[in-house]
Amino acid sequence: MLNQLNINLKKTITIGLDTRDLKLATTGTKTYLTELINELKRSNDNSFKLVMFGSVWPPYWGNNLLGKVFEHVSFFIWKQITLPLKSFFSNVDALICTDYYLPLIKLKAKHIVVFHDALFFDHPEYYNPIWLKWFKLIAVNGALKADAVVVPSQFSFERLSTHLPTLKSKMQVVYQGPKSNEIKSSLSDASKIAMDKIGDVPYILHVGGLEKRKNLPFLIKALKEIRKKVDVKLLLVGRPNPKIFNNSHEEIMKTIDSCGLQQEVFFTGYVPDNDLPMLYKNSILYIIPSTYEGFGIPILEAFQQEVPVAVANNSCLQEIGGDAVAVFSPFVEGELVHIAVELITKESTRNELIQKGKQRLKHFSWEASANDFKIIAQNLLKSS
Repeated sequence: MLNQLNINLKKTITIGLDTRDLKLATTGTKTYLTELINELKRSNDNSFKLVMFGSVWPPYWGNNLLGKVFEHVSFFIWKQITLPLKSFFSNVDALICTDYYLPLIKLKAKHIVVFHDALFFDHPEYYNPIWLKWFKLIAVNGALKADAVVVPSQFSFERLSTHLPTLKSKMQVVYQGPKSNEIKSSLSDASKIAMDKIGDVPYILHVGGLEKRKNLPFLIKALKEIRKKVDVKLLLVGRPNPKIFNNSHEEIMKTIDSCGLQQEVFFTGYVPDNDLPMLYKNSILYIIPSTYEGFGIPILEAFQQEVPVAVANNSCLQEIGGDAVAVFSPFVEGELVHIAVELITKESTRNELIQKGKQRLKHFSWEASANDFKIIAQNLLKSS
């Protein structure tokens, strides 16, 4: 299909990719951009040329008000002035932005934007009201003017279609793949410290920011009941969300104290990607108790490392996990306790899910994702 479209177009397509988010993002969106870049670079398709646009200035991460204002102004200038000019003078045919934000002015290139979820519509309470107004003014208007909007799941497609029905005709679902990290023989200091504290006791793993939607206090309360039946600990990999409206760190610590689990719940903070495969591999069970997710890369990462997975029965989690995950209500503690104990203690149940996970993983790859982006770009240019 790609070759046929290339014959019709009779030209090499130049794809521009905004890579500024590599310096800003630290979790799922960074993984998304990193893996997409790597796959597009690996491609042997001569009908495409990749041009990457990265900002020279590093983003500001501090709490100084002037610094935050400067960061917002710098970001606006990058997206609305610098990026479109770079794209224009590089003769880009299709510009891809994977961080929700597009230039509002189109000089030449077709515009493709990735919306990872509709959380800002479904849960506005997680955001600063001023930032939310800014987001809707810039990001939503950019999406409305875009030529194509990519979403990572059918769930995100449906939620965005509900809030922005005019986007439905230009939205396309492009599934992601897992991270391509290999198991290393050594861990970072943060991971080593946590693993030493856990010792030889089996542990349940969760990887992700300490955000309210991750529902981690629920997981901690369930752990207290799980430990009445099996000796297991909990390892939380990730750091608190810098946005105070969605930061669950304080509630998590209070829950640990109230449950008396100070010696059973451990944190690594943010760790290098190369730590993750070993942390997954050594875990007894991976649990996602989230009340909202746009895709759920950790599901695939757990499948990769042959770890059984249990997920909440909402948003996209069952869509991605299929029949390879155990499912529970993120509001019914007893359901999670029962499933966790069974997956920890019954080897036959564990092995069944592990084998299903290996098969399910075959449906997701970054090679397929990159090819989907190419096809979207080609079809946009063909129809223009």
